Amino acid sequence: MPKLFFGSPLSESEASRIPRLCAKTKDMDGFTLSHLVEELQETILDARVERVQLGDPWTLLLKLYRPSRRPANLWLLLSVEPRWPRVHLVERPLREAVEPTPFLLLARRHLCGARVCEILQVRRDRIIRFLLRRSTSVSEVGDEVEEDAPWHEVGLVAELFGRAPNLFLLDASGRVRERLLARGDERFPPGALYLPPVAPEKRDPLTLSREEFQRLLAPGASLSESIVKAVEGFGLLYAAEVEARWHNRSRSDELSLDLAYEAFQSVVKDLLRRPAEPILYTREPLERMNPARASPRDVVLSAIPLTHLRDWSATRVESFSRAVALYYDLVRRIERYGELRTAILRHLTTQIEKRERLRERLEADERALGDPETWRRWGELLLAHARTAVRTRSGFLVTDYYDLGQPLIEIPAAAPTPSQAAEHYFQRYRKAKQGVRVIAERRAATERELEELRRMRERAVATEEITVLEQIARDLGLGSSPPSGGASRSSAVGSQRRVRVQMPGVYRFRSSDGFEILVGKSAQDNERLTFRMAAPHDLWLHAADYPGSHVIIRRAKGQVVPPRTLREAAQLAAFFSQARHSSKVVVNYTERKFVSKIPRSKPGLVRVSEMRSLTVEPKIEVERMREEA
Repeated sequence: MPKLFFGSPLSESEASRIPRLCAKTKDMDGFTLSHLVEELQETILDARVERVQLGDPWTLLLKLYRPSRRPANLWLLLSVEPRWPRVHLVERPLREAVEPTPFLLLARRHLCGARVCEILQVRRDRIIRFLLRRSTSVSEVGDEVEEDAPWHEVGLVAELFGRAPNLFLLDASGRVRERLLARGDERFPPGALYLPPVAPEKRDPLTLSREEFQRLLAPGASLSESIVKAVEGFGLLYAAEVEARWHNRSRSDELSLDLAYEAFQSVVKDLLRRPAEPILYTREPLERMNPARASPRDVVLSAIPLTHLRDWSATRVESFSRAVALYYDLVRRIERYGELRTAILRHLTTQIEKRERLRERLEADERALGDPETWRRWGELLLAHARTAVRTRSGFLVTDYYDLGQPLIEIPAAAPTPSQAAEHYFQRYRKAKQGVRVIAERRAATERELEELRRMRERAVATEEITVLEQIARDLGLGSSPPSGGASRSSAVGSQRRVRVQMPGVYRFRSSDGFEILVGKSAQDNERLTFRMAAPHDLWLHAADYPGSHVIIRRAKGQVVPPRTLREAAQLAAFFSQARHSSKVVVNYTERKFVSKIPRSKPGLVRVSEMRSLTVEPKIEVERMREEA
């Protein structure tokens, strides 16, 4: 009989090991993916592709039209982003974010107008195959088919493997025409017949007998590891659930393999139950999850109730697409927060170390220059004793008139005469005096930069708001996402200067919640701020019924602006208007996309199609972002 890893019921340390195992990969396992495929089959079969676009270099988006369903339009998202490969439906159309690629152009030509006819999962594996068909009249001209005409049948194959995901576009013969994420293995060059990757031979969980199950258990391995290696569709999540139920069924220290098989069968039975209801498990309640204090292993998506996570918060979701979207959104926000803060701290540490080294070099340069007053005094003494100085082996012996006792001192000098030595010291005096002044200025500037960088580092370490980190990253010139090539080489001050150069005619403020607020200085600046600098999803504010500045709250798409930030921006809009001296001012606000320019009107005059209002007192309660000369 195989020797198993566990020989007694789960201890607390062993129980904590299971979620860590499940978090090793963020890929969906075969069983969870099978539920998602069934949901897609029920939802989008026979839907027509109306639009094809790329949300980012790794994500294909298909807008689908279903005339008999509500909502009639849905978007199918197929992403092969290396760490987050996924397929699911989204309701909101996403803005196209990247330039057209050969894959996109080919996909648009052959997918637009086609209908989704089949959605299949390959071997309970992380491979989904889509078959789309057009009417024959689309691809035929007379009796001949155009060489580059849209194909009658089109295939899309999504390989959702975490380390090497890919999306293939296949022609009617099943040959690869293009890949979304071309990889160096060249398994399927254009024109090659697509074949699913060769997978290790595994057993079907539906037909696995008790004896076969026991023979599959690897000596020295845990039950969950053995199941993952030997059974189709099982990832670490459901294999760990089998192990947990096995231990719960065992009432003695001796673990029975018969009970292990019963636990396995119970998990398979739950996974086959229909309809399945996806559950999002989180270590804390979902509404209290904070990306700053969470880890990706604190979030688990499951198709069945999990015994080993019964102490976690369980949120039931209405659909697998919605559950997958929530899961990956939360995991990405958690990872993005950690990566962004790491990138910021790495950059700030590099810049602080650079300035500390500069400070040390300045101190060394100052020591090398010496005391300018000493060089001046020695030069004057040598000049005063031009005829009476006594030559010594290393310099000249003179009387020190600056000392009340007027002692004899030796002044080091290599020059042959006192006058030449005096000129040498006068030159050192002028050089040291100028150098000390420049070094003092550079040291003061360096200390200011060090203080600012250390303050930013403390703020980055202490904050739990992603918006604050994004603002710090923008101030450092790092952008809103962590850089892939390490820290930026430019200094913090230089980066801030570059940002300000891009925004002339604008006052910049930072709200209490870390949002950047921009205020136009003049009518021309208002127009440039609203129609050239602001994004469509930014918030736009203006004092109602009074001339004044346009105010923009910068935010990420879909990001909610806290009420405190909205109130502070409205106070700025009231303050920078002709209603500044009023006690209360009504301020209108809306998304920038609802603001349009009135044709042939003066700069700054706009038309607002949709807006809301709030009443505030004109004042400035936010931090003004420091300007450079």
